[in-house]
Amino acid sequence: MLDYLILNNKPIIKLGTENAIDLLDKTLDLSKEYSGQFLRVNEYYVARPDLISLAIYGDDKFADIICKINGISNPFELNEDMVLFIPDQESIYNILVTENSQNRTELLKNDDNISILNKVGAQKAKSAPRSPSEQIIGDYNYIVDKSLGIVIY
Repeated sequence: MLDYLILNNKPIIKLGTENAIDLLDKTLDLSKEYSGQFLRVNEYYVARPDLISLAIYGDDKFADIICKINGISNPFELNEDMVLFIPDQESIYNILVTENSQNRTELLKNDDNISILNKVGAQKAKSAPRSPSEQIIGDYNYIVDKSLGIVIY
């Protein structure tokens, strides 16, 4: 399970009867001062910010902070010989937004446009209005070629 610091500091919002994590809420305040060191990624750390976090801080929960500060949205983009800025642990807690998250997200309201039935990626009936990229019930994201014995995604 991902036990990352940024994710754990996101506010919980209510959507109808469901609770959800507000992934759009600001979690780091990079306008504050922070310090650290630079690290050149070696072959052992390719695509593994969790191992960098474990080696530097003794805990893998800072992997998302390392990625965020270095502009890495996908950890698989972490390649050999990249130079990363690694903030010191005191700086992390300085830039981490931890204030009370009540009412921090004002754009999301409980109305007919946001509901459990209108989730992105939910399959719709063939007769239901939908965009060209939305799946209909019965669609699959893969093709099975039985003659070659392969599955194509």
